[in-house]
Amino acid sequence: MPPIAASPLRLVGRLRWASGIVLAALLWTHSIAPAQTASNTPDRPDAAEKRQQFLAMFARAYFPGRSGQLMVVPREGDILTRHDPEAVLMHGSPWSYDVSIPLLFVGRSVSGGSFDVRAVQQDVAPTLAAALGIHMPPTATGRVLPVLRPGFHPPRAVMLIVLDGMRRDYFDRDAGVMPTLTGLRKRGAWFTNAEVNVLPTNTAVGHATISTGADPGTHGIVGNNVWDSVHHQRVDLFAGMNPQALMAMTLSDVWQLNTAGRAVILVQGSIERAATSLAGHGACQLNGSSVAVVSYDRQTGRWTTRADCFRMPAYLAERQASALWRKSPTWMGHRVDSTSAIRHTALFPAFEADAMTAMIEREPIGQDSIPDLILLNAKCADFVGHKYGPDSKEVRETLREIDRQVGRLLKALEAKVGQDYLLAITADHGMPARPSSEDRHHFASTIVDLLHRRFDPEGKLVPSYEGENAQIYVDRDRLAKLGLHLSDLARFLETQPYLFAVFTEDEVRDAVDAARSSSATVRSKP
Repeated sequence: MPPIAASPLRLVGRLRWASGIVLAALLWTHSIAPAQTASNTPDRPDAAEKRQQFLAMFARAYFPGRSGQLMVVPREGDILTRHDPEAVLMHGSPWSYDVSIPLLFVGRSVSGGSFDVRAVQQDVAPTLAAALGIHMPPTATGRVLPVLRPGFHPPRAVMLIVLDGMRRDYFDRDAGVMPTLTGLRKRGAWFTNAEVNVLPTNTAVGHATISTGADPGTHGIVGNNVWDSVHHQRVDLFAGMNPQALMAMTLSDVWQLNTAGRAVILVQGSIERAATSLAGHGACQLNGSSVAVVSYDRQTGRWTTRADCFRMPAYLAERQASALWRKSPTWMGHRVDSTSAIRHTALFPAFEADAMTAMIEREPIGQDSIPDLILLNAKCADFVGHKYGPDSKEVRETLREIDRQVGRLLKALEAKVGQDYLLAITADHGMPARPSSEDRHHFASTIVDLLHRRFDPEGKLVPSYEGENAQIYVDRDRLAKLGLHLSDLARFLETQPYLFAVFTEDEVRDAVDAARSSSATVRSKP
């Protein structure tokens, strides 16, 4: 496939930059009129306020042509998932277990301590960019967090670790099995109120938001997958490590352009949508260079890349995950002898760390005056949490091993640059606990069947819905043919006891328009 043209990215970015920044600021500070109260909404004082807050989260993430027609919020404690033994539990919601994330900065240039100011994923890239002495483009809506010491000097290396599916409360509850991360928290800058402020809370959205510093309504990644209404098919974003869907520049993109490709940039992820969204566009942007990026291939058990955009270090090509179950096909009583199943174990973090450690050791990190960039998706807390739940012994053992491997990575980095580095650690989302009863465990396909039975028993009104994306894609032509409106579907779904709120695309768009109108009013005042 030929390199991706830069002009669409730049054109869309320019058209959305100004409106995206103003919109994000307004959605942050201004209230949005609450939607009609659902009949099953819990009778509590903050219910209307919660609806308003969740509508704002969807509005920050609204991207025309990509977002769904119905936006779904399950009741707190209810799980919407798919029929998959590896995804028994599913994140994606706005409740605290999915949005409360760790955020930590450590390094010579960092002022340590506990910060109770509100922080969000969009703040990470601008803060790291400031440490490098640059600014993110106007697409970034985040701010530089107050962690850098006055008069600091840029570090020789910046490392960002995204602990996939890492709930913030793990750092308290499981501090005893995470001595490395606990020690880093004590000597670094720790944010007690770091949260995800967009919906859905999932891997693609979270990593893209962290890496670009932009809202999903600007960077365009609104879910792990979207519905292609032109070709009538589901599209997995970043499939084949294709970065074309990412409509904003990442920190990696910006830094390689600022250094004319001279900075060493290393990126690794254990799923395509994490690795690619951290890396950005590589050589597939105008004046871009082929940075080292690898992603785990669950089919082959090897590391892979996309050769037209990125570079695959030759020394990683023969590494094979099957070595992890060579001694035993089981782990904690579970059968794990496949390239897919092995990811859901505490054995896999060592495989992840092996690859990144090799890159740090063999690439010229810290060898010149240009700071280098290391970006890592550590996926196992998410993999194991999906299957066994955050309160399981499997997750606890996985956290222990992740902590051990983080320590190993830091030793490799310190061997190259000493203490002259800046480390940032955060997460893309959290993870729900197992529901209190089986009647609070629901499948996305059930909701689709429910809509079809009620409104369209002979057709296919709803072509796609997955709980992790929190969005239902509706065939609007079919809807019109049936003489229905999106509000009919939304209000019907809100009668279901396991759904807290369902917003229509029209409601979300109205929220966006209201914010823009408010912005125009503010700018017109003398």
